[in-house]
Amino acid sequence: METLNFNANDLVRQYHDVCKSIPLKPIHNENEYQEAINSLNLLLDAGGADENNALAELVDALGVFIYSYETEH
Repeated sequence: METLNFNANDLVRQYHDVCKSIPLKPIHNENEYQEAINSLNLLLDAGGADENNALAELVDALGVFIYSYETEH
């Protein structure tokens, strides 16, 4: 099994950069939910609905957060 090598500070910075465009985090309120839905629609329009598309994993991840919020609310 490979050992992951990364700089934690770089990883956090990159994660925050991604979250500026795509909210990959738990959803806590209606505004965050709407932001997530809008982002999901943009990803789908950009080809993320195709499981072979590079965006498909982002679609899946964002979908988990949306589903979780919808289930709880």
